[in-house]
Amino acid sequence: FRDRLQALFDCCNMLEEGRKPVIAAVHGMCVGGGLDMISACDIRLCSEDASFSLREAAMGLVADMGVLQRLPHIVGQGCTREMAYTARFYSAKEAKEMGLVNAVYADRDALLAAAQKLASQIAANGPLAVMATKEVINYSRMAAVAEGMDMAIQKNIVLVSSKDAQEALAAFSEKRKPNFKGE
Repeated sequence: FRDRLQALFDCCNMLEEGRKPVIAAVHGMCVGGGLDMISACDIRLCSEDASFSLREAAMGLVADMGVLQRLPHIVGQGCTREMAYTARFYSAKEAKEMGLVNAVYADRDALLAAAQKLASQIAANGPLAVMATKEVINYSRMAAVAEGMDMAIQKNIVLVSSKDAQEALAAFSEKRKPNFKGE
C-alpha cells in the first residue's frame, strides 16, 4: 500500500524541496490531499469561495502526505491540531486569520491575476538568490538559528561572485533594473 502511495508523497516533497518557489492559488474546496499539497508550497493565496479541511480524522484515517508535519510551521500547533481533530471546513477568512493563506481575493480571476503578479515580482529578482533563499528557509526550519545563518553565509560566499550579483551592483549604480540571467 505504501509503495502505491509513494508517488503522492513524492509530489508534495517535490513542491517543498524544488529549487523554485511554488505559489498555490486555491479556489473552491481544498480538502485532504489538496491541503497536503498546498502546505508544501511556499506561498498560498485563495479566493473568497475557498474552503479548507483536513478530513482524514472524519474518514477514520491519519493524514500521511506531510500536512501534519508541515502545517504546524505555517499555522502553529493549536490551529493544526484543531484542523486535524475536528475535520471541519474553514472559510477563506479563517484561513487568512490563521496564516494558512497570505491573501484572499474576490474571485478566481482576481486570484489568478494576483498569483501571476506575485510570481512576476519573484521572477524579477536574481534567480540564484531566490533559489538559495528557499533552500536556507527550508533548512532553517529544522536547524538552530546559528546553523541557518551559517548556511546563509555559505550561500552568499558563492553568490557574491556570480554574474547576477555583479549585474545587480551595476544596475544599482546605473539606476536601472537588473537583467538577471541566473549565472
